[in-house]
Amino acid sequence: MDTHTLVVMNVLLYGLYASVVVVNARMTGMSNGTSFFVGANLSRGGALLLISLAGGLTGPRLPVAAGYLASVFGVMMLHFSFTELLERGPALHRLQYGLVGIAVVGTVALAFTSWLVPVGLPLLCFVEGVQIASTAWVVFLLSGREAKLAGWLTGFSLVAYAALVLLRVAEMLRFGLTYPAMAGETMRWWLEGCLVTNSAITFGFMFLSGVRQHTELLWHAQVDELTGLLNRWALTRVAQKELSRSGRTGGQVAVVMMDLDGMKQVNDLHGHGCGDAILQAVAEVLRYTVREQDAIARIGGDEFCILLPDTGLDDALIVAERMRSEVERLAVEYRGVTVEIRTSMGVSSSESCGLSLECLMDKSDVALYRAKREGRNRVMTDRKTEFSASGPGTVIPSSNS
Repeated sequence: MDTHTLVVMNVLLYGLYASVVVVNARMTGMSNGTSFFVGANLSRGGALLLISLAGGLTGPRLPVAAGYLASVFGVMMLHFSFTELLERGPALHRLQYGLVGIAVVGTVALAFTSWLVPVGLPLLCFVEGVQIASTAWVVFLLSGREAKLAGWLTGFSLVAYAALVLLRVAEMLRFGLTYPAMAGETMRWWLEGCLVTNSAITFGFMFLSGVRQHTELLWHAQVDELTGLLNRWALTRVAQKELSRSGRTGGQVAVVMMDLDGMKQVNDLHGHGCGDAILQAVAEVLRYTVREQDAIARIGGDEFCILLPDTGLDDALIVAERMRSEVERLAVEYRGVTVEIRTSMGVSSSESCGLSLECLMDKSDVALYRAKREGRNRVMTDRKTEFSASGPGTVIPSSNS
């Protein structure tokens, strides 16, 4: 296949890549990085077309230099597309800005001199190679466990692309001023390599986009949007795994049901916005009060459920009392009003009802409503132990004892 045909194929494919990514974004609703990716392909395709129309490396120096600069800007946008897709902030953006700055200064300084070919073009290609390598590093490092396969495939495609660019730099330096006359064969394998690597990069971008969308949908399916805690469905899945593990290891599991006292009055007096602020503040308190392996869920309204793996009843009571005490110290500021909140809790453990989630939740729920009847702002269990606002209280027989 001759060089002109390869140029046309690459230019057309750059446009196709941009179109496919736009269609994919509209179909999936996952648009992160799409604008930059489209810009990157159009810029690089335009750069290749400009250089070709100018007669290649033997043509006028100014359009050739402009074409290479457009390619550098295109690669910078490619980098931005992946950092935006991965939602990891401006990773290595300063490096990209610095490299583009070097390319611009170097090109302006050399475009009108005889040094463009022996120095300017290798400089531009070297900058492009470093840009692509830094993008590969970002993809390898920041894809995350959920997108590991997609990240590695995309990263290796970028590494291959960077290697092609740097090999081209080596050829330019090897032939020096005679490179334009000898560039036909180099251009052929360069363009053939671009066909393969850019196709792989586009596939990798869409692969990563699909994985990110799946992860986001899974997150929304598991997390309560207001508090960021697990929802009931996710808690059930986590509990099933923990109960199964405890069955194998002989461990104990405890469940704490928690309900905020007086939330109806708060919503009536200060509005549901205040109630939402309180729920978010309580969720934050629960996060730093429990252990990393514990699971916290908002299961409805102002009701929470905390799953405590490898925890017996006595330890669960201590944890619950600590949570109650932390919530009691909480003061939420809302539109100039300070609102305090209290909570009642019910605790059960696998010691009394085995490794059954339904039984654990039912018994802790009964204990919770008993705590409500007994005066609120206290921790109670399906057995005979009580914690009140003043600490361990008297022994009160449970109706389920």
